[in-house]
Amino acid sequence: GKWHMGVNCKTRHDHCHHPLNHGFDYFYGMPFTLVNECQGTDDPELAKSLQDAYWFYTQMIILAVFTLVIGKLVNLFSVKWKIIIFFAICGLLYFISWFSSYGFTKYWNCILMRNHDITEQPMDLEKTTSNMLKEAIAFIERNKHRPFLLFVSLLHVHTPLITTAKFQGRSRHGLYGDNVEEMDWMVGRLLDAIDKEGLKNTTFIYFASDHGGFLEAHRGNAQLGGWNGIYKGGKGMGGWEGGIRVPGIVRWPGVLPEGRVIDEPTSLMDIYPTVVDLAGGAVPKDRVIDGHTLLPLLQGTVQHSGHEFMFHYCGAFLHAVRWHQKDS
Repeated sequence: GKWHMGVNCKTRHDHCHHPLNHGFDYFYGMPFTLVNECQGTDDPELAKSLQDAYWFYTQMIILAVFTLVIGKLVNLFSVKWKIIIFFAICGLLYFISWFSSYGFTKYWNCILMRNHDITEQPMDLEKTTSNMLKEAIAFIERNKHRPFLLFVSLLHVHTPLITTAKFQGRSRHGLYGDNVEEMDWMVGRLLDAIDKEGLKNTTFIYFASDHGGFLEAHRGNAQLGGWNGIYKGGKGMGGWEGGIRVPGIVRWPGVLPEGRVIDEPTSLMDIYPTVVDLAGGAVPKDRVIDGHTLLPLLQGTVQHSGHEFMFHYCGAFLHAVRWHQKDS
């Protein structure tokens, strides 16, 4: 699925941020993120900032060259023509970069990789959904006889809302609703694959989102970024529940009771210690681990979350702190 962490640090091929250098044994998906340019839209997302920056520097260099030429001709500046030509070439290069950014963003960002190899550049969005689903199901089939961790980060329901023809127009809630229905179908296919291989009662499944609805994503009157109900704020707003409150759904038949609702505050940071707990391991003691295993809370052996404080950041800035008094 979507990695969204990039690939390289210092060189083009060091792959320091690649999933295979961060604990994963296999990867298939986008190393970057899904943006409007991947669909070939007239509403650019990533390219807009590039275009603005390149166009600004192009204008500044053109102004500098024009000033130097006029100053040279009227003997106001004693500048060598080599310097003026150098700045003119820089301006031309920035202009080419500005012009190229209108079409090249799709080729820079919208790629698919299998392990360290690029398989599609740019990727074919019409086939991406089925390809990712096939890869995930094949992974389950290959590893059904041994313990495995499968992390599926779907491109749904992220703008530009890539929905196959089969699900277009099926929802009463427009493009976003269609995309949700297709995502629901994909999750169902994955659960069916787990059940088919006889892994239903031995597989811990956790479904969640990374943030709330994206309020700024709309086209005309059509809301494309979801809905946060009664909660204020949205994606990118670290101090509002609409931005950070997300669903957390767990399935583990035979171990966890069905239909139980837990109102305690938990965090996506709890997934790591929970997985370690499931594997019978221990979290590292040489560093601070912000998460807590969810198993005692899910199994009902404790009634309250292990979090007394929860810190909510937006980027590097602290936006909110939630205090949940222990045993309260």
